[in-house]
Amino acid sequence: MLQLLRGRAVTRAQAALIAGWCATAMAAACGAARPRSAAAPASADTTAGEPQAAAPQSRAEADDRAHGQAHAQAHGQAHAQAHAQAHAQIDALDRQITDELARAQLAPPAAAACTGPACPQAASSPVAMPPAADPACHPAATERCNDACTVATSICTNQQKICDLANQLAGDDWAAGKCERARASCRAAHDNCCSCVI
Repeated sequence: MLQLLRGRAVTRAQAALIAGWCATAMAAACGAARPRSAAAPASADTTAGEPQAAAPQSRAEADDRAHGQAHAQAHGQAHAQAHAQAHAQIDALDRQITDELARAQLAPPAAAACTGPACPQAASSPVAMPPAADPACHPAATERCNDACTVATSICTNQQKICDLANQLAGDDWAAGKCERARASCRAAHDNCCSCVI
């Protein structure tokens, strides 16, 4: 009987110990489960928070800056190309005037150098009048005078083109100087035509 009671006591102790272990394990499991369930919304909030929302805006701003820089670069290149083309046209017209002066046996007239603030005003001044537009111009009706007046008309036409281009290149002293030179050449050729009597 003592051995049986002793055996029952051991069995109850074991049962109590097992029950304690189970209770401890369940509490630990519940305690571990609660932080994970509470942490889930915090993770969701972090995902949907401001850093994630700001990223697309930052990319958009970077794209806008890149587009603006590309546009400014393209505009600058186009402006430089147009400027170079205008210079080439002025240079070609100036050479034609030089050739026409030599054909009429006229020395290239001196023209005042144009620099600084006076250049825009000089380029926009009225161009010299070609012989055909001058009612006071009455050269003799000879072949020599006709040739002189043809040269003068060509020089004055190129003068108009050069000065028009110079007006488009605001602040370009070189172009304004070419306009002044062409204007002086037109006046010299005009006088040579209108004073021709033989």
